[in-house]
Amino acid sequence: MACRFHPGRRHAGSSGDRRRDSFHLQNGGHIHMKRLTTLLIGTCLVSAPAFAQDGGLYPEPSSPDASFLRVLDVENDGARIDGSDVDMNDAGFSPYIEVQPGTVGLDIGDDTSEFEVGANTHYTVIADEGETTLTEDAVEDSPAQADLLLYNLGDLESFELYAVEAETAAMADVAPGAHSGVALKAPLTLTFELRQDGETLASLDPVTLERGTGSTVVVTGNAESAELGVAKSTYSD
Repeated sequence: MACRFHPGRRHAGSSGDRRRDSFHLQNGGHIHMKRLTTLLIGTCLVSAPAFAQDGGLYPEPSSPDASFLRVLDVENDGARIDGSDVDMNDAGFSPYIEVQPGTVGLDIGDDTSEFEVGANTHYTVIADEGETTLTEDAVEDSPAQADLLLYNLGDLESFELYAVEAETAAMADVAPGAHSGVALKAPLTLTFELRQDGETLASLDPVTLERGTGSTVVVTGNAESAELGVAKSTYSD
């Protein structure tokens, strides 16, 4: 069983920014996104046939310009996205709901919000203490890669999401309230630890990253009480 390095692309964004994964926005404007260095992750994998299909692939949208939107809320159990009721999983995520470009309504408890969404984009609405923020997920949607996203809902300003088997940081120093993402060659299984100055603050059980799927890590708390959660992206029928 051989260990190999696999390159991926990395993205970063703040919770208040709307960013795309292409080089130009639909209106012709240029992206103002921080270009990060290529991440090389090497890990020992059980070999699989090149023609193997992984489960949970990104779905085909019903229309060419459709987008997908979900909610991240660690305090509520459910929400209504564009008229569809959704439940949150243990990490606080709802499934993605397919939406059309334009105005999308969101109801969480007694709070109602509206957001303008574009085409061919994955979005997450972060709900925190009664406030909602629309973020554009760093999703590559590649059949040959796995998307790994991270949302920092805690107070940590300096940390690493360390991939133990690869002996490298998958992402680092994502500011409070911000998010980042990286696309990795898949399939692979990695154990992630939240580290600060060489000290492990929290860890996850091994996470299996499959081709054409996304997984999201959530950081909460501070250096004294940091926690990690993870969830695979799911889609409502």
